[in-house]
Amino acid sequence: MSWRLLFAGTQSTVWMVIAIVTIIATVAISYWLLRYERQFVSRTVGLTLMSIRLSILAVLLFTMLQPVLTRSWDVSKRGRVIVGIDVSGSMETEDRHASTTEKLRWAQSLGMLGNAQTDPLIDEWISALQAGRQPDWLGAAKPIQTEQDRQRAAGRQKQVSAVLREFDRMSRVEFVSRLLNANQQAWLKDVNAILPVDLRMFATTQQKVPEQLLQQSLQDNHQPMLPQGTDAIQFLTSIISEESTVPVHGVVLLTDGRQTAPSDPAAEARRLGSLNIPVFTIPIGSARTPRDLSIITVDGPETVFLRDAAQVVATLGTAGFEGQSLAVRLEKNGVTVEQRQVIPATSTTSVAFEIPSDEAGRFDYQIVTDVQDAELRDDNNSRSFNLQVVDNKAQVLLVDGDARWEFRYLYNLLERDAQVELSAVLFRQPNLKLLNEPFLRSELPPAEQLQEQLLRTDLLILGDVAAQNLTAETWQLIESTVATEGLSLVIIPGHRHMPHLHSSELLDALLPVTDVRQRLAEKFKATEYDSPQSVFQLVPTTDGAEVPMFQVDAQDADSNTGLPQARSFQQLAGHPWAYTATPRPSAVVWADAQMTGPEQFQEPVIVHQHYGFGQVVWMGIDSTWRWRKRVGDSLHHRFWGQLIRWAARNKAAAGNDQVRLTLSDVLINETQSAQVTARWTSAALPLLQGASVEVELIPETSGVETSGVEASGAEASGAETSPAETGRSVLLQPAQDRAEQFSARLPRLPPGLWQVRLKVSGGNIQFKQPVETVLQVQPFLSAELANISCNRPLLQQISELSGGQMVEPFLMKDLASLLQPRDMPDSKLEERRIWDHGLLLLLLFALLMSEWVTRKLNGLP
Repeated sequence: MSWRLLFAGTQSTVWMVIAIVTIIATVAISYWLLRYERQFVSRTVGLTLMSIRLSILAVLLFTMLQPVLTRSWDVSKRGRVIVGIDVSGSMETEDRHASTTEKLRWAQSLGMLGNAQTDPLIDEWISALQAGRQPDWLGAAKPIQTEQDRQRAAGRQKQVSAVLREFDRMSRVEFVSRLLNANQQAWLKDVNAILPVDLRMFATTQQKVPEQLLQQSLQDNHQPMLPQGTDAIQFLTSIISEESTVPVHGVVLLTDGRQTAPSDPAAEARRLGSLNIPVFTIPIGSARTPRDLSIITVDGPETVFLRDAAQVVATLGTAGFEGQSLAVRLEKNGVTVEQRQVIPATSTTSVAFEIPSDEAGRFDYQIVTDVQDAELRDDNNSRSFNLQVVDNKAQVLLVDGDARWEFRYLYNLLERDAQVELSAVLFRQPNLKLLNEPFLRSELPPAEQLQEQLLRTDLLILGDVAAQNLTAETWQLIESTVATEGLSLVIIPGHRHMPHLHSSELLDALLPVTDVRQRLAEKFKATEYDSPQSVFQLVPTTDGAEVPMFQVDAQDADSNTGLPQARSFQQLAGHPWAYTATPRPSAVVWADAQMTGPEQFQEPVIVHQHYGFGQVVWMGIDSTWRWRKRVGDSLHHRFWGQLIRWAARNKAAAGNDQVRLTLSDVLINETQSAQVTARWTSAALPLLQGASVEVELIPETSGVETSGVEASGAEASGAETSPAETGRSVLLQPAQDRAEQFSARLPRLPPGLWQVRLKVSGGNIQFKQPVETVLQVQPFLSAELANISCNRPLLQQISELSGGQMVEPFLMKDLASLLQPRDMPDSKLEERRIWDHGLLLLLLFALLMSEWVTRKLNGLP
């Protein structure tokens, strides 16, 4: 223990100067007063008064320096052990494919073949099996010599075989349950005797489990933790970030090592090791790769137009079926639409199907493979998906000043898209006088015709147009159509005019950005000799990754051209020029322009903003055509095709002249949730005073479409209402920066078709027709079941890098010794402020009273 006296007042120079000057001045005045008083009192009385006054000044100086007495001492404390149990979907696997050696070790860990005295005998059996010999079931110490010995050996073999057959019907979760309850091991009790144990179950998410409810919790439904995926690395990360007064001494993971969420296991393991938190992994399941055929992923569009060219790509897990011909079918309502034969060369393969889109409506499809002989699981051989075919064309108006490269490629793309009806205006065109008029329209139509055209338009793409070509009346028409009719506006700025030479207040209001600035890549990083040109790379943000335009999931090669395909925008050709800007508070950044070099550069370049019922996108690059370099048209066409269909969906959103109801996604799986937004007109806002805005979620499978008034009547009459009819409600909250926008995140919903209906309680809003839209929720089948072998290399890596080790289930009795508590040194500091202590105040008052009494007794004033 150590004591220190610190003066907090010395940390402020100004306060120190004031205190010292004040004390010096007071001492000088006291000395002058002493010389004056010496005329009336004796020398002894004068010196006494001087001593008392100096004592008062010393106490004041001591107080002004703010003394603090600190006491520090070392303490030691013990941590806790976190035990994480994997309850994801792969843990429901029955390891029928496991080797006899593995099953013997599992039986040993559960005490199914006797107590610890039989361990040497089990070791002999395993050694014999590994050497390719028949085990001596009675053991080497008891050789078979008589008929009775042979009968005993046959009985022992029969007993062992019966025990091992139990594992063909035992899931991994049940194995863990028995392992935690094995009397022979009792390792959980041993660990709990030396350190407190924190029990948890995890899949995609985690939850704590009381020890007395552990066995019941392992048997309960684990759906709240999303067992369709496994995120053991996030489980480890959360341990570090959570706040607790008891530090973590170590982590024990009982898992099969499947990790379906993107992660960096090595980095997290090293981080745990640096914090002295070792991870001890217990591998659950067989390390042998089973024969299993599964549908891992299905990648296809959510919505297509009538007679659109639609394709779906299925990724299959084909472990154990390499080189074998497999039939893969696309089915619609149980009827085969198309069948493909594939011969996989590796453990995964892909197959593409053309989806019929010659009929409008919403259709359910399945990718199906037949269950093969000796497959470990047959619940992952099919996967459903949904496709909506829309019977209309997207109306696009493309306006630009010059025929720059972006305009040319975009015009050709839209012209070739059979589901797009394109109108183009190009103000400046080369005229070779071969025609009486330019090939494209060179001016906008009159105001009345333009207004009619904008009302029919889903997407307006506005390029580098000169200010004199866009009048105030034109901007007024564009702004009103965006705000009231749901028009989507994409602005592609240019070097020459847009937007820096425009002075329109309406344009400034429409733009989702401010402080626009042109950026040249060469100025940030000069191109070196004989090196590729310096460019900005497009990097989608987290918000951008949620919109379909930026969801890149291309295959290794284009099926039509054979060209290699990029899997991310960073792998595409970059942009030598960009128009970056500062997003408005209500805007969302979809992508940044990024460059690595002497100085890291990253600024917003593609920004989105809702504007009334419509939306505006700032496309700060005019070189998306460069994405075609060495990869063909696929991604460039996909990006703009998705953007056009996304705009058309917004124009067709549910609503009326007061409100528009939109969903961030119309097709999700059961592990996802959609964002619902209601955007009101400014005229409707006064009518919302005191109102509650919510949406009702009604499963369409109920076949009942009941309004709020009808539902209330049903309740009043005492009629029974099923849960499917009542659905559920979600309250919408107004945005902080936009009073006209109400939104909420919907809860996760079971698979099926759901009606999302807007409901307003209170206020003066009334709907003549229901405002509702449809949300499709699909079953989710993740890569959790694509490979269901125990991933021992991953578990070994996590253990070694964190300072722990991988412990086999039959050696778990040694865990208590591995987790021996260590004193964790820590220091405590205690501070006591002296300058505001009551005793110091009493001392000051006592000195002041002594000085006053001394003066009065000696006749001084």
